[in-house]
Amino acid sequence: MTGTITYFFGQAMTGQGMKHLYKELMSTEANTVYLLKGAHSFKISDLLEKLANHYSNKGVDVEYFLDLLFENTLEAIFVKKPYNILYLQATNPSVEPIVLGKRDKVISLYDCLDEQKLILHGEQLEQLYETKTNYYQKCFSALANAIKIHDDWEVETRRYMNWQGLDKQFDELKNVLFGDEKQAKMAKTTHRLLGTLTPEGARDTVQSITQNLERRLFIKGYPGTGKSSMMKKLADEAASRGYDVQMVWCGLDSNSVDMVILPELKFCIFDSTEPHVYFPDESRAGDEILDIAQHCHPTEVEENNIQKIVAKYKSAISDATVNANLYAQEERKVREIIDQAIDLEEFDKRTKGLFL
Repeated sequence: MTGTITYFFGQAMTGQGMKHLYKELMSTEANTVYLLKGAHSFKISDLLEKLANHYSNKGVDVEYFLDLLFENTLEAIFVKKPYNILYLQATNPSVEPIVLGKRDKVISLYDCLDEQKLILHGEQLEQLYETKTNYYQKCFSALANAIKIHDDWEVETRRYMNWQGLDKQFDELKNVLFGDEKQAKMAKTTHRLLGTLTPEGARDTVQSITQNLERRLFIKGYPGTGKSSMMKKLADEAASRGYDVQMVWCGLDSNSVDMVILPELKFCIFDSTEPHVYFPDESRAGDEILDIAQHCHPTEVEENNIQKIVAKYKSAISDATVNANLYAQEERKVREIIDQAIDLEEFDKRTKGLFL
């Protein structure tokens, strides 16, 4: 019997820059961490997939952390119980060891590179780094603009929100979920990433994340009407009762929450509006919509204002996507050059000990 595979994203392009959760995963969940340094190429992804298959075939559950730039490419895997091992491509993002000699182990792959082959491409690599950095900066400038526009959007909708109605709806949900139940233990809170902007537009792994949950609550509502705040409030309530909580977010805003999972209840609640629009699946009895749009009634004038803001927001996201795509094109060229410079025999020698 093979283990369950769950897909997440490893990093997210946000209005606050590139964000990841690896350091937190290292400090709160992993018993052993292998940081793969150097030779940042597609060869690392191939290695991670082999490692994941190795453990999955043993019946161990494995989490795949996708590289947002390239489809079907990995930048990390987390091998769950009984191992709790994180294998991470730690060159970009640059992640340094914290507990050397015990938890954290650095696998240097720099010596796997044929320096002479790299020297032959030296000028080309220099130009590629300069060009991709330019596209990278343009992408995040557009995302920073998008989040400001999104904030304006939220201001418009908040004016017409019935907060008392939302509070009442939340209390009803809380009573249905928990009643008077409490767990006789301390709650554990973890964090994950469900989606991000990519060179192909917004992408998410909602279906993979929720594959084994029995009840899914789909929130429908306008930006700024309390979706994220309500989920944070629900997470706090669950934790206060001893239930484990997984907080899951998605770019654009790294300070927001897009999903809360309560594993012991096999339950999740998530924002199922743009950019990750989902509706209940008729084949899943536990799917249900939580409509909070019913508490918000903008005037016709405000609706027109909102439509203008939405158009500006979509334009900013489009600019970010174009530049993310151009950045990825240059990054692919860099990785392909590095792939060609890898001494495969030395690479396999240095990484064979990772298969426990």
